[in-house]
Amino acid sequence: MGVGFARWEGAEVSWTLLYDEVIFVIEGCFELSANGVVYKVEPGQVLWIPDGTEVVYAGHALFGYVVYPGNWKDLQNTK
Repeated sequence: MGVGFARWEGAEVSWTLLYDEVIFVIEGCFELSANGVVYKVEPGQVLWIPDGTEVVYAGHALFGYVVYPGNWKDLQNTK
C-alpha cells in the first residue's frame, strides 16, 4: 500500500490505473473522468477507482491518495 498527498493545479492528465486508488479531498475540487462520467470530489468526500480504469485527472485541489498495491511499479517490471 502506498499513501501520499498532492496539490493539483488545473492540469489534465490521462492515465490507465495500474493499481486500486482512493482519493480524499482536503480542499478545492478534484475532477476525475472515467467511463464517460465526470466525478467532482470536494472536501470530505472520498472516491475509489479500481485497477485498469482509464481516467483523466483535472481540477484544483489539495488531496490525499492511497494506492494498492504500493509496489505496482515493481510488479509491472516483472511482466
